[in-house]
Amino acid sequence: MVIAAGLGLGFLHSFRQLPALWIPLSVALSGLLLVWKWRPALLLTVMAGAFAWGIWQADLRLAVHWPVGQDFSVRGRIVSIPQLGDREYRFLLTPEHWSADAPAAGRPAKLLIHGNLPEVPVVGQRWQLRLHSESLASLPGSPFADLARQRFWAGEGGVARLQDGRLLPVSRWNLQDHIAAARAVVLHASNMALDREAAGFVQALSIGVGNQLPPEIWQVYRDTGTAHLLVISGSHVAVVAGLALWLSQCLWRRIPWLVARWPAQTVGILCSIPAAWAYASFAGMQIPGERAAWMITAAALAHLLGRPNNAWQGLSLAALLIALNNPGALVEVGFWLSLGAVAALVAIGYGEVGWRALLRSQWAVSIALMPLLAGLFGQVSLISPAANVLVIPLVELLAVPLALLGALFALLDLELLSRLFFHLVALEMDAVTALLRVLLHIPFARISTGTGRTWALLAAVLGLSIFFLPVGWPGRRLALLGMVPLLIPASGSTDLELRALDAGSGMLLFWQKGAQSGIFSANLWKAASRRSGGLALTAVLRQQGVTRVDAWLRSDISAPQPQPAAARQWWPAGARDYPGGPPAAAFCRADGVAPPGMHFLTLRAPVQPCIVTWGAGPDVLILGDADAATVHRLAAEHGAALHRVQAIFAPASLGHTERAALTAAAAQAQVFYLGEGKSGTWTWQAGHLDHALPPAPAYWQPRA
Repeated sequence: MVIAAGLGLGFLHSFRQLPALWIPLSVALSGLLLVWKWRPALLLTVMAGAFAWGIWQADLRLAVHWPVGQDFSVRGRIVSIPQLGDREYRFLLTPEHWSADAPAAGRPAKLLIHGNLPEVPVVGQRWQLRLHSESLASLPGSPFADLARQRFWAGEGGVARLQDGRLLPVSRWNLQDHIAAARAVVLHASNMALDREAAGFVQALSIGVGNQLPPEIWQVYRDTGTAHLLVISGSHVAVVAGLALWLSQCLWRRIPWLVARWPAQTVGILCSIPAAWAYASFAGMQIPGERAAWMITAAALAHLLGRPNNAWQGLSLAALLIALNNPGALVEVGFWLSLGAVAALVAIGYGEVGWRALLRSQWAVSIALMPLLAGLFGQVSLISPAANVLVIPLVELLAVPLALLGALFALLDLELLSRLFFHLVALEMDAVTALLRVLLHIPFARISTGTGRTWALLAAVLGLSIFFLPVGWPGRRLALLGMVPLLIPASGSTDLELRALDAGSGMLLFWQKGAQSGIFSANLWKAASRRSGGLALTAVLRQQGVTRVDAWLRSDISAPQPQPAAARQWWPAGARDYPGGPPAAAFCRADGVAPPGMHFLTLRAPVQPCIVTWGAGPDVLILGDADAATVHRLAAEHGAALHRVQAIFAPASLGHTERAALTAAAAQAQVFYLGEGKSGTWTWQAGHLDHALPPAPAYWQPRA
């Protein structure tokens, strides 16, 4: 039943345009009529019902109408961890009361707020805010994930800039207010005791707030497959629930007449349920914590009702309830990583102790998640099992208890003890991070596999299905051979493929032909362009399974951040005047060495941008930033090449005069001006350029 419901919701996410609600309702009704005669029709009914539920939830979100440029007041609660960036905070707010001048109809369930507040905001706090509404289309995207879809399903139907704010007092009878106040105490105590990075470790391990850890630290833990240790995982919730069970049993047994009426074990199990949910809420109700709370609740209820506890049923129930509450969870990476890791542990059996059991469990989790990680991120960490075996005992059995004790002493206002435990956590996590950095220097610690290789993913999934069969199944271990195609790096197309990446106002072009790859950069002067270009380039390199490009043609000294690894760089003529300029052979000049299949065009000028052609015609010309004199000189000195070229790629910063001169010199060519956030993909096939058109806007994408 759960699988059928999941298939129904998953089938909905394959549509870019929302189907009519009556279609799945008709199928569900037809299935109900067949159930009396044919029991399998119940699965069809459940699948169609889940599909209809997803459409209804999407319709509710599409009914939100968010005006732009309107000032209003709202009172609500912060429901996400505030992120500090570009000198302002960003967080989600659940409105509780709207002012009379607020949008009247179709109000969103959550607002994305950005701006400055008079004091540091904490998740769970209630604020009275004065806001100025903005367009949803103005929100930044990400090359790694479809943020528009995630925002849509999360109910983030409005965005506004802060004008003024006031923190509301804690309500005596509101549990959420007390949880937020306790979280604020831990944040303040850890920040007073430690520096920002060290306090970030304490906050991540105790209350699930990891926004103070720098991106470099997160990258180390992601590359080693240990990032799950810096979030509130199911093990944290289980520890708190187990502690509540043990403590309540001990206290209950001290009162004999209570024991005579209700067994202490029953009372302990009942107390573990609210303890699990309270800590999951205290940690921000992230997917791993919510999943663990549902599984603990299911196991506790099964025990109280005298029924056997089936971990698979508990996991399935948790997944179903999370997906029904938010159908968009099925397209979130964290949902599948959490479920996949727990499913692997359930498949091999859990509950054993000892280093062999730990090694076996980490091996199973790493193998199970390998296809998912390769398909989503384009890379696999081969040192993940060893890193987890070394680090998990240090973090789960030492750092987490110390962080929780430090948080408890902070709540009890025992400053000296809280500082002592916080410093112990910081020292240990510094040592753990240093150990992980050492492991990353091992050869082949990470392998770039690329994404989109469906046949390799299918082979890996088939192999895993056989590998996790019961022990004793013939040929079970040989099924791991199905993982081999996944570990082989992706090979590029034999055709030339050009990708214009979103680099803001700059120009960033990635090309690949067979095993050769390279980039062309220009005009990345603005910090926002360097950041967005670096993110887009990192994403496409992971997708293609490329760790280092063969050629980097730099039309000026600007560069994306972080800078890509390149086997060789070429600079424009005149680059010798730049600090640390390249040797003479690395200039974009016709008398130098060029990337395979490419040729440089040199102008009779002391300084010029990089101008490169590809093909025998030449067929494609790529031009850096140039003024009108450079374009006229290019037409005068290489007019024959411009008449034969079929496509020209140039930065959008060229003015009207430069564009007119370029169009006149290459009348037969298609000219594409890159920049201003424009992206696209072109492929040279059979003597002509094929431009891949972007898909039609999906129902979850905001309209400009």
